[in-house]
Amino acid sequence: MELKKALFNISALADLGEEITSEKNFQDKLQSLLYVVMGTFLASKGAITCQEKSGEKIAFASRKGFEKLSLDDIDLGFVRAAGKNEPYRIANDPALMTAGVEIITPLWVRNEFIGTIMLSRKFTSEPYTPEDFEILRVIAHQIAITLNNRALFMNLTEQLNDNRKLYEEMRRIYHDTLQAFAAAIDAKDVYTRHHSQRVAKYSVAIARELGWNEHDVEGIYVAGFLHDVGKLVISNEILNKKTPFTKEEMEEMKKHSLLSYKIISHIKFPWKDVEKTVKHHHERPDGTGYPDALSQGDLSEGAKILALADSFDAMTSKRAYRDKMDLKGALAELSRCLNRQFDDKIMLAFCRVLDKEIRGELPKPNILPHLDKDSDLSVIPALLEGIISELSGDGRDV
Repeated sequence: MELKKALFNISALADLGEEITSEKNFQDKLQSLLYVVMGTFLASKGAITCQEKSGEKIAFASRKGFEKLSLDDIDLGFVRAAGKNEPYRIANDPALMTAGVEIITPLWVRNEFIGTIMLSRKFTSEPYTPEDFEILRVIAHQIAITLNNRALFMNLTEQLNDNRKLYEEMRRIYHDTLQAFAAAIDAKDVYTRHHSQRVAKYSVAIARELGWNEHDVEGIYVAGFLHDVGKLVISNEILNKKTPFTKEEMEEMKKHSLLSYKIISHIKFPWKDVEKTVKHHHERPDGTGYPDALSQGDLSEGAKILALADSFDAMTSKRAYRDKMDLKGALAELSRCLNRQFDDKIMLAFCRVLDKEIRGELPKPNILPHLDKDSDLSVIPALLEGIISELSGDGRDV
């Protein structure tokens, strides 16, 4: 009967130990664990201690009945010198004996000291037997593993938290840098003020509609912010010219995407293809874009998104040499240039975003807030229906 009871208690300890490594209420579980140990040996007092991070002291992890015991008076050198997970009787430690500690068991995992189990005399005043010591040795091994796993888990959590803080700090620095670049571009070209911020938001909305994960969405946001940074190298006379560009001036303007690429290619981004997306945001599916004259199959989805977002904002914004288009005109122009300048899949996603924003189906609209308040939004549903019908008629998957 005693053996069955011992096996039951050891089994309960094993189950409890598995729970402790993952449960938030660690202290409650550990207290229950201590009660199981005390009940197994009919001890009136008990405690489980853990070694502190410094390795110089131990601290109570759980206790009952040893409230007056000061762990500062315990000779850890002597405790560590005892057998690993081997219980022994207190014979010459006044502090422990005065507090009522009769049995102490050093807890070890491999060659690492973890803490101790301390037990008082039994309620029955019977001495601890060799069988008790054998059972306590098994229990000590289980508790040592449990506490070690918990310590590893907490260390890992702490490292993850530190890494998360570093990552957030890195993100903050990146975004502060983006804001600085955007402010510099705004200061140089007054007619494109806040253009980069809008392109970044439009690109994010399209990418989310296409099902991109949030990490890649953040990457397209960064690309949107930086796509025109090369304009910092273009002369003010060209940027702010109020008449149409000459051929030579247009060629100079076309250099900005390659200049943007060269500027940001020295930055080690945590997002993939930011610099290539920026470089190719003026490429076209029909191969007539710049700087590399890439065609449909060579263009990334990010570059296609950025191309449409950039063009749409340019159309709906006032420039030095022309007035802005209304929403209907801009969408008609985008639709007219499908498969030549813009990708139909990206256009479809863009229209779906607009339609959802109009219907109030998105918690935070990214496009409508930047349009004129008198824009005729009624054209969106009909246009979307027309695009879906056209693409379906071509036998494409929409």
